[in-house]
Amino acid sequence: MDSLQVRLLQVDWEGLDHAYGRAADAPGQLLALIGDDSQAQSRAVGYLDAAMLHQGSVFSATGPFIRLVAAVLADPATAVVVDDILPWDPGPRPLRAALLDYLTEFAQACQLETSDEALLRDAYPVDRDEGDLQRIREAARACDWRLDPDPVTRTPPPAALVEAMDDIEYCRAMEARDLLACREVIADVFDAACALTTDSESAVRTSAMSVATYCLKDPTLCDRKAALVAVMKDAAALSPEPRERAAVARLLGELGQCPEALLHDEHPGVRACAALAPGFADDPRAIRELVAALEAPHEVDRWFTGHLPGQEGRLHRDLAAALADRADDLEAVLPAALGLATLSATLDYGHDLAPFVHLAFPEPLTEDSVLTAAQRTFLHALLDNQHPPFDETLCRRMLAA
Repeated sequence: MDSLQVRLLQVDWEGLDHAYGRAADAPGQLLALIGDDSQAQSRAVGYLDAAMLHQGSVFSATGPFIRLVAAVLADPATAVVVDDILPWDPGPRPLRAALLDYLTEFAQACQLETSDEALLRDAYPVDRDEGDLQRIREAARACDWRLDPDPVTRTPPPAALVEAMDDIEYCRAMEARDLLACREVIADVFDAACALTTDSESAVRTSAMSVATYCLKDPTLCDRKAALVAVMKDAAALSPEPRERAAVARLLGELGQCPEALLHDEHPGVRACAALAPGFADDPRAIRELVAALEAPHEVDRWFTGHLPGQEGRLHRDLAAALADRADDLEAVLPAALGLATLSATLDYGHDLAPFVHLAFPEPLTEDSVLTAAQRTFLHALLDNQHPPFDETLCRRMLAA
């Protein structure tokens, strides 16, 4: 019997839960990851997403499952390419990269910014009897009920399940216990990721560095930071791929570094991602890079395929948010504001334009307002692109004055 099977047998999966109930199906999914059936491997990745990290949540089975996912990352079977299996997946990629991306989600789901002490207070409330908490848990687990999507045939949840869902203190305690159990796995995940930061595949290296970066929010790993930073800087210096250098720039910023070399990269996207580093918040060079990039926000969104580490929406939105936070004068960022005004289908007014509108017009316009040249230019652009910040008739009258 191989080591993975031995380790699987050491876990009481029946006594653990994932998003859809008891985790008795976990061993089969883990074995599928290193099997020779590519479709089963893809389904196992989908299982990790849907059952073990459902919408960014963790469960009692998540920690043990993730510990074994980290353990199989080095297996040659995880080097194969798997097809995209979810609508938001970036397309075919090495299985190893897909697993690492979920390990990044796992590290983020562990809420490492919250102290263990705070979680322990929630996990074991002083005014609750442990026997009562266990009674609620076992009664809820014994319920064989699933939400029926058809309201006609749907049955109400059993009383024991309702009791568990309505007991806020119980829910908080179980969630905190699951988080604490997951945190015990962070060091294993970090070590497994670090071993792949020099992988031959760029996608794997980038994903591995992302996992390691988010694991470093665990204070017990703080002495490992310098070594990871050195590896990341070496990777950026050697990589011929702008996307990898841009990813490293963002991760170094996440670690509190100022990626100086990448601020001078030949690729504008790499320079812009380096400029996002909080350490460059007051650096005029970084401001200039952000302004230059946002003069053509449509191009920004075509620089790289897929999301970079730390990116949730479109890339131009991250640049706009950073620039708006740092700007205190419209004239200095006017080219960026004018570029953002040209957005239409990809515009999120509240995030893209509203901060610059507030910067330009801290007070609503009135008939007595006197506009500066920069304000007039910006207001013209807003109206030309059908983004009137105030009453359109008033705005046009002000520009005609």
